[in-house]
Amino acid sequence: MKQVIGIATTTCPDKKTAWRIVDSLLSESLIACGQVEGPIESAYFWKGKLCKESEWRILMKFAPKQSRLLETRLIELHPYENPQWTHWEATASDGFGKWVHDPN
Repeated sequence: MKQVIGIATTTCPDKKTAWRIVDSLLSESLIACGQVEGPIESAYFWKGKLCKESEWRILMKFAPKQSRLLETRLIELHPYENPQWTHWEATASDGFGKWVHDPN
């Protein structure tokens, strides 16, 4: 049987910040897994200015029921004024999905 899980991403200014956020979200049981990737190169407009920065991406797996609380907490922990929060539901294998819903 397939399981529905949540997947989300955000970006951070450096690796240390990314791991601090992942560690906090794990310790608060808001995510089952956080993966830090980078550095990646980002280009974007912010307040009318073209910016190009190196960033670190976090990929998070979580139980969908945690979505609102996870978003709120991520924004509280994040150093950016307007942090990226993108999320979607995905179908996972039964075993992996059960683990995401109950990682302990």
